[in-house]
This record gives sequence, structure tokens and C-alpha cells, in this order.
Amino acid sequence: MKGARSVLAGFRATIDKAPDATAIWAVDPAGVTAVLTYRQLHDAASRVGRGLMDSGMERGDRVIVSMPTCGEFFWVYLGCLMAGIVPAVVAPARAGGYSELSSLAQTLDASCIVVREVSLDLEISDRGPRVVTARSLVAPRGIDHADETGGIAHLQGTSGTTTAPRWAVVRHRNIAANVSAIGLALGHREDDVLVTWLPMSHDMGLIGVCYAWSWGIPLVAADPGTFVGNPLSWLALIGRYGGTLSPAPNSAFQVCARVAKLRPPKDLDLSSWRVALCGAEPVHEATLRDFHQTFGRFGLRREVLRPVYGLAEATLAVTLSPAKKPFNMERIAPASCAPGATVMASSGRGSGEVAIVGCGRVIAGHELRIVDGAGCPVAEGVVGEIEFRGDSVVDGYFGIAPDAGLKRGEFLRTGDLGYLRDGELFVTGRSKEILIINGRNFSPLQIEAALERALAAPFTPAVVAVEAPEAQLKSGALHLLLDSRLGRGDRAEAQARQTLEEVFGLRGATVHWIAGGHIPRTASGKIQRFRCREIVTALGERKAATAPVPQQAGSA
Repeated sequence: MKGARSVLAGFRATIDKAPDATAIWAVDPAGVTAVLTYRQLHDAASRVGRGLMDSGMERGDRVIVSMPTCGEFFWVYLGCLMAGIVPAVVAPARAGGYSELSSLAQTLDASCIVVREVSLDLEISDRGPRVVTARSLVAPRGIDHADETGGIAHLQGTSGTTTAPRWAVVRHRNIAANVSAIGLALGHREDDVLVTWLPMSHDMGLIGVCYAWSWGIPLVAADPGTFVGNPLSWLALIGRYGGTLSPAPNSAFQVCARVAKLRPPKDLDLSSWRVALCGAEPVHEATLRDFHQTFGRFGLRREVLRPVYGLAEATLAVTLSPAKKPFNMERIAPASCAPGATVMASSGRGSGEVAIVGCGRVIAGHELRIVDGAGCPVAEGVVGEIEFRGDSVVDGYFGIAPDAGLKRGEFLRTGDLGYLRDGELFVTGRSKEILIINGRNFSPLQIEAALERALAAPFTPAVVAVEAPEAQLKSGALHLLLDSRLGRGDRAEAQARQTLEEVFGLRGATVHWIAGGHIPRTASGKIQRFRCREIVTALGERKAATAPVPQQAGSA
């Protein structure tokens, strides 16, 4: 709730006010729903916290939580907060995945790994960190707990788009500042219900839980596998529980619209949905437009769709679109997406334009600015790096010197590019991903969006633009990875080349077709660009290795 110093303080206030109100409906991978009141959740979490401490763990120790979304997960996460133990939440372990978890435990110096159940195919080693189940941690009695507003709440894995993921150190005060500002921007209501299927290993999933507990609203949480198996199950949960708040990445809105066209639903009710935050990956105007056109007849209003921008290093949210009005969108000339460029409106002729969706204004109590390469603020409408300041910004990454390259003074250096228009943020790309082709700068996001639009891609990502170094060129060469589901063939490739030339003035790109669904992605659906570059490099090496060796003049 507003002014709460931590998630624990907000949770305690709700217990004092309505202990028997429903805190969570947790839908596990098997579809079984656990219903927990605030009192029941507090009791179970308190006893897990005691169990962790009885096992020899102390405040500040780290533990890896590798569990599906289920009632026991919430016992463990809240129990860690109550005991002052620092959880690092990861996806449930795959068969044979113990070595990966063990390696992470070593990296984080974690005392143990908590799972829902120990299966034989986990292949646990006697020499690695111990593995315990959530239920084995439940002690006969609970613990008392005190707020630690300056203490560490959890470690949050970063997206891992340009490099291997790092672990942001998220403190209680960071969460309190962020969820308070989000609540103000969303116009918090006492009758709100938050519905999520997002992975608890992702900041949008985990901070969503913290938001519900801080503001004292019920949470409906389904395992991500439920959504993957049946995307429309997400929308069914909103109708069934009267969900008012529900966030998701762009790709989730896209896949729901696609599935609904193939198998039209009959009994959805989305009239209760008042805020659909769309973030975690690039937001496409076409996706939101298609989603509204598909589900408007079920009570979905266009102003419900609200693009947002955020990142793990800011706890979660940086900007939010305003309530009660449709999101903004600009059509601009492709050349004006590069760093330092002044954004120019598209002439409207032909296909030489890109659409940029507005992601709203900076959250209350925080500051945002756009700077050039030297860190100097630029004028409105000029593309530069997005920087953010406020209590939501984390101190740094675990195991890395504090502030090492993370901040410029008090401002968080996001590494993302964008511009401001009337105080609203428009995100154009990422500085580390800028492609330098023939001495010109290009945003891969804009190239990919233009090609996906030209190829009528029914899903994203379907195209990845990668720069690979050329030995005889001062700048890189453009390579494209195309998902084979686009209709592999000369026609699709010709259309891609034509669009590149018409929109961006680019010729000579090398096209690689990749098996459907095999473009490397992070857990939140973002393109793993460093993995894509590795694929391009490997394909180039393979081609070079199989090329015929030219004979020298005069040889036999």
C-alpha cells in the first residue's frame, strides 16, 4: 500500500485488516488451484522461514529457488523475506539440470537449492549443494520478523540479451519505491485483482507478486506452462476471477490474437480488465491493434492496453502509459532512429517508415533523461541513451564491484536508446545492438519490425538483424536470420531484400534460414543477440570449411 516501507510491512497491514481474505489463487502446472488466505500464507511462510534458519542458514545467506508457480513457491519466497534470507528465483530445473543449478549456486555462494519435489532425473551429486523441498522446510512453529528496508530482498537475473545474465541486487527499499509508484500510476483500487502467468524468475512476474502483497490485493498466479499449452487460458482466468490488472510481453498479446483467429473463443469476458501492461520486450503497435480488434467484442477496451518500459536494474517499471486514453504512436523516418539523430516524421509515402510506440512518462518520484555519448542531456526529439534516477534503482550486481559501469553519477545507465516527446518516452533500440553498416548506424529493432511487417509475420521474433565483422571492411556486414515458418523460399527472401533497400537503402545482406522457433530467446522472450551472432559466425565458419580450395597457378 502507499507509503509501505517494504513488502513485509504492506503484507502485515493487510493481515491486520483482513486476515481471512484470499491472498492467492495459485494454479500449478497440473491445473490444481491452491487457495491461500493472508493468514494461511503468513503461517506457512513463517514456518518455512524458521525451517531455513533451523537448517543452519543465517540472515544474508543466499538460496536458489527452482520451482514452478504453485502454493509452495509463495511459502518459500515470503519465508525467505521474513527470515532475511536472500532468494534467487530461477526456472524449474529440467531433467539432468542439477549441474546447471550447482554451477549457479557456486556463482552466488548459495547454501542450498529449494525445489518442489526431488525427482530421480535431477541427478543430484553428493558433492554439490544440497537440495531440499519446500515442504521439508516447514517447521513446527514460525518466526517473528522485522522489516529490513535497507536490506536485500532478492537477487534478480537480468534479461541476458547482449551478454550472459547477471544478478541485480534488489533491496526492500527498491521494491517499496517501485510498487508504490506503479500503484499511483495505475490508479490503485481496493477491488483490484492481479492475474499473472509470468515466470517468477522474471522481474515482471516476481515484482507483480510484491505489488499485490504491498497493496493488499488478491493475486491469481498460473504457471507459465499453462499459458504455453493454451494461451487463451490467461484470458479465461481474467474473466473467471474478475481480473483488473494483468501484464504480459508483446509476444503474449500476439500469440493470443493468432490462436483466437484459428480457434475463435465463445465465452470470454474481459470487461473487468482495466490495465493490460505490455512490456518486457519491444512493443509493436500492430500487435496491440490486432489484439484489440480480436478481443474487443469480449469487452476489452482499447485504452486498457498500456505500453510500458522498465528493466531489472530499475526493480521493474521506469515509465507507464497514462490511464484512460489510448496509447501514442509515431511513424518516423528510419534514418532518424540512430543515436544523435533528430527524429523526423515519415513522409507517409511508400514503406519508408517505422512505427514507434510511446511507453508513457517516468514514474512518480523518479527522473528520466536522454543523453548523448558524453552523458550530456539532449533536446527533446533527439535520440540518445535513456538514463533513470530514483529509489527504484539497484546498487549493482552480485559479485561485481558496486556501480561498476552501472551508473553515471546518480543516474542508471540503461543502455537503451530512445527520445522524449512532450515528456513521453519512445524507445528505439539498444546502444550495444546498434548496427554499423557502410558507415551508417541502424537500429536492429527497426529493421526487424519493418521486415516482419513486409513478410506478414504472424509471430515475433521472426527476423533477427545481426552485424558480423568483415575482414576487408571498416564496418560490418548485415546478416539476417529468418524463421523458416515465414515460408522459406525465393519469394520471401526477395521481399526481405526489397524492403531493406526501399526502407533503409541497404543492399547485399546475407540471409540465413533458421528452423522454426529456434531463434535464441531469453526467458522473457527477448532476442539473445549475442547467441544470434554466434550462430552467424558458426554458419560462416562452416561455409568456409566446406568451400572448394582454389588451385594455385601452375599446380598439377
